[in-house]
Amino acid sequence: MFRFKLIAWALISLNLLGQEIPDYKAEYTYTNSKFSMDGIRELTTKEDGIRILKFEGKLPMGRIKISSNFVEEDHQITSKEYLADVKWTVFKDKRTITFDQKNNKLISKGKFKWTQVLLEDQNIFDPLNVQIQIRKNIIANISEFSLKLPDLKTGAIEDNTYRIIEDKTVEVNGEPYICKVVERIRLHENRITRYFIAPELHYLIIKVEDRDEDRDTLLKLKKLL
Repeated sequence: MFRFKLIAWALISLNLLGQEIPDYKAEYTYTNSKFSMDGIRELTTKEDGIRILKFEGKLPMGRIKISSNFVEEDHQITSKEYLADVKWTVFKDKRTITFDQKNNKLISKGKFKWTQVLLEDQNIFDPLNVQIQIRKNIIANISEFSLKLPDLKTGAIEDNTYRIIEDKTVEVNGEPYICKVVERIRLHENRITRYFIAPELHYLIIKVEDRDEDRDTLLKLKKLL
């Protein structure tokens, strides 16, 4: 049944503007040292060409909403807006990063307020849509590459280096998938992130392990919807 849904999903997606990365909707489990929750991750394409990648999850006393708006032209991602909205008991954290491509600026509002001037032709990703570019690079058989992201607190533009380190099998609903494991290491943060990418599922990221000196987090696919 899982494979049947995947085939139907892939056939439908091929009709969406010929996108290399098709739209999808899936349920994931997110776990860290404080809590665990299930949430929906979804990639959609609007009629005007805007693509939206979002994750929404609910807790007994809170919820998380994260979204990325971007466009693609000639398989090049151009970021437009990143939004994170978290509520947990009395804790609230809402922040927005606007990618002002016309004036070459990044503008952050909410918990962290800053403006960052961008160099001309400098392509900056956000924490969500960078995962789309990672998938595209793996499809293109690029084994090592660097992508630029802003520091969410300061706006400083940082190079993030990724490389394929191995293949590993990950089970989803008891079914094994051989994944390309892509590793990102940020030495200044003592942080290692690994993305498990399944070629059989159109190079979908089915697991993310994020480890640093403070805590470990895990995002894992439960099922495609």
